[in-house]
Amino acid sequence: MASTQEPGDGAQACASPPVADGKNSCWLVCKRCGSKIVEPGAGSYIEREVFLPYMEKKEGIPSVTDGESSRHFFLLTDMFQFENVGFSLPVGDKKYLICADCEIGPVGVHFIGKPKEFLLAFERVSTDKTGDASKPRPQMSGDVFGQLTSQQ
Repeated sequence: MASTQEPGDGAQACASPPVADGKNSCWLVCKRCGSKIVEPGAGSYIEREVFLPYMEKKEGIPSVTDGESSRHFFLLTDMFQFENVGFSLPVGDKKYLICADCEIGPVGVHFIGKPKEFLLAFERVSTDKTGDASKPRPQMSGDVFGQLTSQQ
């Protein structure tokens, strides 16, 4: 696991690999938007060969059979250990993990038959010492939630 990670805008770089005592030693954040995904110490480092579809669309029609194997993961045992992650609909025996803010993914996988196993691919996230890597989000005009609930 000798991969180097480029932190998002404003992020403070972590040692590579970001593992101390078998756990992630830094925040794991989205590579695209910098959103916090996992806090330090929440994930256990494991090595396992797992196929994941490509994160970016390739030429032609993308398919879940187009992808690559990842080997370095942080294992989380409870979906509530994530700060900000979304889940795809089931694809066979698995659900893919995505960034809940910008929806890039998959950044990891959850095998439905293993309810206490959520794998976040190290190669598909960035690291940050402080967790302050988030890029400024655009402000919404007005109170969108208020407008939506008042229409019901």
